[in-house]
Amino acid sequence: MTPSPILRSEIDQLIREPLTMGDRKPVLGFTIDSETSKDLDDAIWIEPNQTGVVISVHIADVTELVPIKSQLEQRAFSQVETRYLASHNKPMFPRELSEDKLSLLEDQPRWTLTIRITLDESANIKQTQLLSTHLTSIKRFSYATADHTLHDPSQPLFQVLRYCELWAQKLAWKRQKAGAFGQSTIGGVTLDEEGKLIESPRYHSQQIIQEFMVLANTAVASLAEEHQLPILYRNHTASAIAPESKILIETLTTLGLPELVRQKLQSWLNPAAYSPAVIGHFALCLPAYTHFTSPIRRVADYVNHRILKAVFIEEKQSPYSVEELEAIAKHINEKKQEVKEKRNEHFREQRLVKTVNVLNKKETIPSLSEKEFSQILKDSLKVSKLDKLVPEAKQRLENRTLKPSDLYYLVFGDYQNPDNRTLIKDELLNYLEAQPALATQILQIASSIGQTTVDYIEKTTPSGQFGFWTVFEGQTTTKPSIAGNKQTAKHQSNRYWLQGKLENTLHDPTQIDETALEDYWTEETIIMTSSVVIEEELDLSTVPQEAINSPIAHLHTTLQRLNLKKPAYVYQRMANQWHCCCQVQWLDEILIETEALGQTKKEGKAQASLKAIIELENYVIEDLEDV
Repeated sequence: MTPSPILRSEIDQLIREPLTMGDRKPVLGFTIDSETSKDLDDAIWIEPNQTGVVISVHIADVTELVPIKSQLEQRAFSQVETRYLASHNKPMFPRELSEDKLSLLEDQPRWTLTIRITLDESANIKQTQLLSTHLTSIKRFSYATADHTLHDPSQPLFQVLRYCELWAQKLAWKRQKAGAFGQSTIGGVTLDEEGKLIESPRYHSQQIIQEFMVLANTAVASLAEEHQLPILYRNHTASAIAPESKILIETLTTLGLPELVRQKLQSWLNPAAYSPAVIGHFALCLPAYTHFTSPIRRVADYVNHRILKAVFIEEKQSPYSVEELEAIAKHINEKKQEVKEKRNEHFREQRLVKTVNVLNKKETIPSLSEKEFSQILKDSLKVSKLDKLVPEAKQRLENRTLKPSDLYYLVFGDYQNPDNRTLIKDELLNYLEAQPALATQILQIASSIGQTTVDYIEKTTPSGQFGFWTVFEGQTTTKPSIAGNKQTAKHQSNRYWLQGKLENTLHDPTQIDETALEDYWTEETIIMTSSVVIEEELDLSTVPQEAINSPIAHLHTTLQRLNLKKPAYVYQRMANQWHCCCQVQWLDEILIETEALGQTKKEGKAQASLKAIIELENYVIEDLEDV
């Protein structure tokens, strides 16, 4: 957008205006931002004291320079925020201001508003002060150079940065302990402050800035709420079906897969919104939150600066009525949603055009990166079918380079030629046999996309093993999966279901074959013939301490080292105890067999494993002596 003559004259006037510091308090601080950032609107400083620490966040005082109701302000209100595009950005304020006169550049004096936050040793906020200050930034760090300084004690700001890092970690631990999942990494997946998936931070110094900004926004919101001051609060709520935050975090941790996490959170979380009424912030687990630290890039922060500066520094009335704030909040919320929808539509169109081009030039498919192939695989179902991708998908299956979401599309996607589904079926089933948990992940993705559930029919064999049939989309398999471990049985059951899907052999759950449960033998679980256990005191003199502490894990490790099969266990309930038989095989013969009783299955298994370790040690020694 080309500025109007009036806007141009405003810009020129502001550029020429000298920054007289007057009675503003001088402060120390430095900036940390990305390598390419030019609109630096926040700087930080830290001062330890006997009871905790004082953290200062210095924010560019944009409202001091931009006149109220000016053309500049009106344009900022119209645009709402700086927009970051693929190759450039569209700043909310003109570059001459956002990247120069307003930006907290190194060695350049700037007007600032300082949030001075006193924390106790547990990182609780004890006092918040809002001050009119001026800053000459002593250092412009990129995240990379800040990280380098964190590991180089010879650098001038090493101690200051290390102290910032320590308190950033304290703040993060405190938030997460309270139940926050926003601005955190859970199960290997990184979330922003509103629970949206983002790229994992590459630098330690990113956490410093993230935590200090969340702290500043929280402190300002608490200060405004304490004085019952209407500002633009940033509210975030959960949907009616969302679990409480603790259960939500546990669920996200077990899901692990980014695609599953994204789908769950989309159904559990409402979009965040601005409002002069305080509702709270669900993802950050806060009673009040706002945006204050980026007035160069967000008009909500700019408005909050005007309000808080008028009330707490100039001791005046707020420049906005509640009705005006409601109208501003409504405008910002609607504008952000409009921009989001346009951006998503633009990217969708770009991806579909790329997908069509790739499918029309099949020779380019093998050169796609893993991420690109995943996207093409997903988008191809919107413009075609999967047939043209089958040869490359088969190759990547053999190389084990496909993600669970890729496998989902291969199983549930459409093929014009049924032979192409058959072509990848065997390799796909081999993949799932080698990694059974993948089958469960694929069905989790399917259930999340279809907004349905994966159910199970659970039975027990005569020998006490677990039998499972997976029921999904109203269909199941004829034969059950059977294993001594419940989770293993579920994974196998899910693999059988996917095999039935690929082979078109699924049927109604009323047709399951329960006779398959009778006298079922597996390599891992052997039917026990003995029911009498004589418990004797064990001689542990030759047994390593780690074996005594973790006998099951130690036995597995030892057998693996000796190139023997993993042990087989079978359980039987005997009155108020569990009887466990442990067998170690060599070729097809039983090498060692031990039995033990325990109050729980795990206790019986551990004791039987410990006995097997003792016998194994004796067997190996005797065998060597015979040689």
